[in-house]
Amino acid sequence: MRARGFTLLEVMVALALMAAALMAMADLCGNALRNHAYARDLSAATLLARGKMAELEQKYEDQGFKDADEEEGGDFADAGRPDVKWHLALVKPDPDLSPDQMVAMLAGTTDADPQELLAKLMGMAGAGGAQSAGDVSGGGGAPGASAAGAGAALVGTMLQAQLRTLGETVKSAFREMRLTISWRDGKASHGFTVTTHLLVLNPRAPGGARGDDPEVPPNLAATGAATAAPATTATTGGGRR
Repeated sequence: MRARGFTLLEVMVALALMAAALMAMADLCGNALRNHAYARDLSAATLLARGKMAELEQKYEDQGFKDADEEEGGDFADAGRPDVKWHLALVKPDPDLSPDQMVAMLAGTTDADPQELLAKLMGMAGAGGAQSAGDVSGGGGAPGASAAGAGAALVGTMLQAQLRTLGETVKSAFREMRLTISWRDGKASHGFTVTTHLLVLNPRAPGGARGDDPEVPPNLAATGAATAAPATTATTGGGRR
């Protein structure tokens, strides 16, 4: 009795199955290597982006912004990755945005009414307080109430002026920063964009010279000093009556 062997057809089918399995394994290994390379490059690019963002924030906190959109770019050759590129875009706020709307946006509200903004930002009674004081003065009340209403109206007017000044200052000192990091892996292009916002009210200037009060811009400090005396006078006048 002769031993039965494999036929040619059986051998061909087995080879075809083995080839298909080897191709699937090769494709799986290739994808794993590509994913590993992408994860490695992404981790390096993320660290480079963090460092570049901190460097750019420091730069613009020192020198401030120009009165226009700004762009700049480069690579990370000094960090040993000349293949990784960066591009920065500094975008000004919408020119149609009013100062009140700008402050409202930063305050986290869509209401740009000055009295409502004052109530939200400064904890005041808002429009209702000023209006009720005016009603008391116009309704023939006591002289003290009339003086208090006039003082409250004066304070409200001055605070609204300060709010407009603040809005104009913020609008000129506010920028949206878009940092784009890109690199190539063979023929494939990869990248991501980091978006943040930067508010520089008073740049440090060369040598860190920022005036007597480094946290308050000179124009806002001057406005506060100019309005402090009339507010005190109005209150004192009301007390004398």
